[in-house]
Amino acid sequence: MKRSLEETNDLGEEIAVKCYNKFDQLLSRGKPSSNEWTHLAAFVSVNDNNQIEILSIGTGTKCLGGDKQERGTEGCLLHDSHAEVIARRALMRLFYEEILNENNSILIKQDKNKFYLNKSLRLYLFVSYSPCGAAAYLSDPIKRPKLEHKNLNSIGEELYLKPGKGYATTSLSCTNKINRWIYQGLEGNLLNQLIISSIKLTGLIIQTDEDLSSIFKNIDVICVSNKFSYGPSLERIRPCSMSIAWWFNLSLSSSSITVDGYLLGLTKKNRHKQKYAGPLAKCSLFKLYLQLMDNLSSTETSYAYAKTLSSNSLTDQFMLNNPQWIRTDPNIFYAFTLSSSTNSSS
Repeated sequence: MKRSLEETNDLGEEIAVKCYNKFDQLLSRGKPSSNEWTHLAAFVSVNDNNQIEILSIGTGTKCLGGDKQERGTEGCLLHDSHAEVIARRALMRLFYEEILNENNSILIKQDKNKFYLNKSLRLYLFVSYSPCGAAAYLSDPIKRPKLEHKNLNSIGEELYLKPGKGYATTSLSCTNKINRWIYQGLEGNLLNQLIISSIKLTGLIIQTDEDLSSIFKNIDVICVSNKFSYGPSLERIRPCSMSIAWWFNLSLSSSSITVDGYLLGLTKKNRHKQKYAGPLAKCSLFKLYLQLMDNLSSTETSYAYAKTLSSNSLTDQFMLNNPQWIRTDPNIFYAFTLSSSTNSSS
């Protein structure tokens, strides 16, 4: 059913308020102090009756550098802890849990290990600010991010790198990443092997006064006015160092809190051990993937090899269209397998 512009804008404002309210219901642990700010992102489903469900929430503004000593090679740390990336990883966790627990409310089972998004649902990404990179620059050119950039392709689209802590980061801006999700789907190379057709966004909802449709093409972009009370302000002048992740299967008191890519409170000697990795780390999601893949060894299959089993033609086409897209070196950061202690842990 085609919706009017007024209906669409009203839905966007309602989604923004519901996302803020859900965040307010979470425990204070990990939230900014009185002089700190953060950004919020959330993936939201809307059914045919316009009933709204918050599927995942992420907050955060930090990113690790690209050095392998800082980033680690066992898939234990979150390299990119910006809100949009945290929210998407939480959504992936929800999808895996939905499949493993056979809930079949969001992902519908068609055959063994083959699922599709419930056709009665529309998926939106809500962001409480203009995503870093080109969108942030267009919204506030005076505060243009001090980021590296280069042309992605012949049409001159810019590729931004996020500023990192310590070594220079290799993490692309959230604007770039969202555009990739719009094109190829949300599910990534592992979950894609279980999905019949790519999980696509219906629209973006962004708290901004600027029209960002020129940045995010081929998707509805809804601008909303309701502001996030924990966002930057005259009182909130420092970015919060922590990130919060919550997804639909979690109780409101069980959010995952990370700082510098590892679980809050984790000792330094355990930060690169898979046994202690957070629920959104690569190795943790990889473990869920392997539980679903009977034909793959849980201790001998590498993360890099598992990614090569994906046959998403949209991913291949995206890379062909964007030859300068920065890729993670699979021989360094994706070569890990799951340790026996990881497999034996719950």
